[in-house]
Amino acid sequence: MTLPPERAGTLLQVKNRQLDFSFFPMTRTNRRWGLNTMLYAAEPWAVISGAIRDAAVARSLPDHEERSALSFVRQAKEYFSAAERAGALETRPLLYYYSFLNLGKAISIARGRPNMVGKVRHGVASVHSAGYLPTSAEIALERSGPGNLSAIDELHWALEGTTVRAGQVKIADLMPQSVVGHRMWRAATGSIRKERFFALQDARWYEDAVAREIWLKIYLRRDTLRSQGRGVTETIREAGLVGRFRAVNDAYGVANDLHAFEQSTATPYTGRASDVVMDSVNGVRRDIWQTITSTDGFRRFYLYLSPANEVRLPQWASTYSLLFWLGSLTRYQPVELLDALAGPYGPFFEEFIETQPAQLLYTFASEARMQDVSKPALV
Repeated sequence: MTLPPERAGTLLQVKNRQLDFSFFPMTRTNRRWGLNTMLYAAEPWAVISGAIRDAAVARSLPDHEERSALSFVRQAKEYFSAAERAGALETRPLLYYYSFLNLGKAISIARGRPNMVGKVRHGVASVHSAGYLPTSAEIALERSGPGNLSAIDELHWALEGTTVRAGQVKIADLMPQSVVGHRMWRAATGSIRKERFFALQDARWYEDAVAREIWLKIYLRRDTLRSQGRGVTETIREAGLVGRFRAVNDAYGVANDLHAFEQSTATPYTGRASDVVMDSVNGVRRDIWQTITSTDGFRRFYLYLSPANEVRLPQWASTYSLLFWLGSLTRYQPVELLDALAGPYGPFFEEFIETQPAQLLYTFASEARMQDVSKPALV
């Protein structure tokens, strides 16, 4: 396959160094955009509370909203701590879900979503007619209406700037969206499914200083795609990048045995290139998954490839929704939950319950701060 040439440009540098990719590479200062930093926190709850207070001041929130948001954070911490202490695995998803329900309310308030204090429904419900097997179960996502707020929809507005995808979602569509548990999901299906997560080997912003525009390139290993039978056309299609990224003949990629995928449309700027970096990020963040680690780098980024007939949610929303479903089984169908844990998907669910709540907690801490928050690598 002959690829088109890369767009002419140079590596974007901020303060004389290459700008590393993240979801929060820049921060807004009093005057303009400046470089952001990694925040290390062994205890993210204090970080979240501080971010809520800062947001309340910045938005001039009423006192009762700030106090309510901080109360939601305290409640979230108690639920999370109770889940961590729980001896029975099947009790933990419900506690984790209520933790993130309250934390989501706090973040929604901090992002200016109105009327979050009072009666707010979950906005996600089990579809009982679909049954309770992982292969057949479904949940329904609901949007807010007049006087009838949906917690997940308000959080989706707060984090994504759009309404949640309403309608029914199969649990079978949500399970493979867990980066950490993905291989166990494949094992449970007898490895008949293709690998769906592919790590980004690099992500770089480029600049055309004459045209005054920037664009992002992401790089995947050629041999990894080849070994999994993935071509560049299929990769773009199943990653949901059609019309927004294109495979190009890139000198850096060729030299390092990497496939290069370049944003089709550049982001223009009028002042400094760094002023529009976050606009570029916001255009791709829903398409890129991440894991948060306590080792050097502290973030690993991935493309997620899925068939067109499967529902994709933002990474946080798929974890949140799957925790809801498991928690719903805890409350109403405990035998079905025990059967799921003892069945072929049991290793997946155990890994999910053990690892994904902490990942989601640090994701929400980062969102609250609008800054990468990670656990420090301590001896």
